[in-house]
Amino acid sequence: MRIPPNMSRARPDLPDLPPPAALSGIVDRFAALAGLRRKIAEALPGDAVGLAFDPDRFAAGTPLLAETPPAALAPEFLQAASLLLPELPDIFPALAGEAATLRQALAMRPRLAEPLTAVLAGGSEEDMRALADEIGLAPGALVFLAREALAAVLRARARTLSLLADDALWHKPTCPVCGGPPDCGMLKEQPEPSEFLIAKSGRLFLHCSLCGHQWRFPRLKCVVCGEGEQEQLDVLYPAGRDRERIHACRSCGHYLIVLNRVESVRDTDLDAAPAALIHLDAAAQARGFSPICDTPWNRLE
Repeated sequence: MRIPPNMSRARPDLPDLPPPAALSGIVDRFAALAGLRRKIAEALPGDAVGLAFDPDRFAAGTPLLAETPPAALAPEFLQAASLLLPELPDIFPALAGEAATLRQALAMRPRLAEPLTAVLAGGSEEDMRALADEIGLAPGALVFLAREALAAVLRARARTLSLLADDALWHKPTCPVCGGPPDCGMLKEQPEPSEFLIAKSGRLFLHCSLCGHQWRFPRLKCVVCGEGEQEQLDVLYPAGRDRERIHACRSCGHYLIVLNRVESVRDTDLDAAPAALIHLDAAAQARGFSPICDTPWNRLE
């Protein structure tokens, strides 16, 4: 295990520390965005209409929403966007013009909702550029705004579908509900169902960057490439922040930010936590590692 000079091994008895004061503005904005996303999701229908659950396909690695066509999500996307776009400039004033442009485009051409959800779910950069040109926005701004609307839709769906996402059947690094990538992980205690034991080192739960669902994943395994050789896996701890971790893989060069909440009573908002740990992104990327999931706050080049 590599421990750089300004990193240290964890002492789990140390208390959690707040993020650096210099980052408070960024942290506050994305925390507010997470709250807005949750509020919008609560206003949306969450029924999984027409979903036929196939446990065999699920166990084979097919997310619950994998076969939901974009057309089925388009009405909810339009509703989410109508709620999101008027309020988002209060959090990000610099995006007021872009939010208004997209709001007007969707009001005048609601057909745009279907191709937008399709491209976000797996389209190409060329497809996104074409939509951005049609709407009159920079591709990056369109991705950010449309992704937030889609995330609220998927979060609403996850309210119902999370009950079907059995950790005993799902062993993938992507979300069992929507197929989204994880933006962080959390180590927490969980009793063994058969032995009334608690894993003191903690069990790793991944947090979906889109729908917010959490699912179990092997703690001693790379989330990206599946590497399990411990000599290839680094766990780095910033000095003085012993509950904040960088899980990095030398085989594929990726990292995951992980919070250690074993033997901790502190509540953790995993929707807002990743942005509060941008100092870990900076440390990992300075050492040549790449994030598992690209986010608006971890693009530090």
